[in-house]
Amino acid sequence: MYKKPLVSILTPVYNQARYIDQTIRSVLSQTYQDWEWVILDDGSTDGTGDIIRGFRDSRIRYNTQEHAGIGSLAKTFNNALALCKGDFVALLDGDDYWPRNEKLDIQIIAFREPDVVLSYGESCVINQNGKKIGYMSIPDNRLIAHNNPVGSSLKILLLERYCFLPNSTVMLRKGALDSIGGFVEAAGLTQDFPTWTMLSLEGRFAPIPFCIGYWRRHILSSTFEAEHERLFNSGIEFLRNFIRVSERKPKALGFSYDIESLDKQWSEYRTKYFCYLPYNKAMLMLRLGLFKDAKAEFNKFKKLDNSVKTDLIYGLISLSHALKIDLVNPLAELKSKFSGPTDN
Repeated sequence: MYKKPLVSILTPVYNQARYIDQTIRSVLSQTYQDWEWVILDDGSTDGTGDIIRGFRDSRIRYNTQEHAGIGSLAKTFNNALALCKGDFVALLDGDDYWPRNEKLDIQIIAFREPDVVLSYGESCVINQNGKKIGYMSIPDNRLIAHNNPVGSSLKILLLERYCFLPNSTVMLRKGALDSIGGFVEAAGLTQDFPTWTMLSLEGRFAPIPFCIGYWRRHILSSTFEAEHERLFNSGIEFLRNFIRVSERKPKALGFSYDIESLDKQWSEYRTKYFCYLPYNKAMLMLRLGLFKDAKAEFNKFKKLDNSVKTDLIYGLISLSHALKIDLVNPLAELKSKFSGPTDN
């Protein structure tokens, strides 16, 4: 008789009283029942723990630690990992949730292929009220999406320094995670990007081509007020170290590079990234209803790109501020729809 493997769900949480109820109910509704849930509370002070303890399910294991903060998130993930007993590890942030009852059922099947080390899926991006404000698709390039041949995902992770695997959609083979020493604790970074980069050398990925996770963006989320320059520089430093330590393995897999070319590419990407950072932050603020902040943030971009198009967008943002309604993003989406497919 086939015995279903145990899935350990990991959720570090801090002050998510507003959202944790929905997060928990999305797990309890899963058709796959062979799971344990390690929730590690990083010293919440808003009643998050009371809500979690209110759910009477022996599979939910609620633990606490002294507040370590976002800077120690990878270590917090490893603290939670040390408590889990499953053969597979599924990640779920405390303000996110799973939309499909069969999410775990669908992903566990992917691991019947022994060389699959990680599965992930598309993600619907929502605001604080649950309204859809974006969408993360899997990469169009099949080789990159499946990391097949092994190491192919580095073409995005390494060359473009872009993390295309939404955290709350990821499921991992625990043996593969253990083989790299658990979640990677890289200075200045959270656990996701460094860990996925290291795992890209361990085996194939199994992408799910539809939404299996809701990623919530809100003013209190850890990514909203991130120190972007520090994060960018820390990411480059991690990648340089990754190349130095792992150089032989990528070459054996047929993936070659030279650090001078990478440095040049990263430098060009850095210039473009920080030029458009205030633009992108302003668009997110509009989606979150932070109209005054969006106007101030876009004004920073306007000083860098004072074109007619930028002036028109600024005017729309000013009108959005006055009317308290986002006029910019819906127009951009409408234009995109009539212009045909984009890179997304």
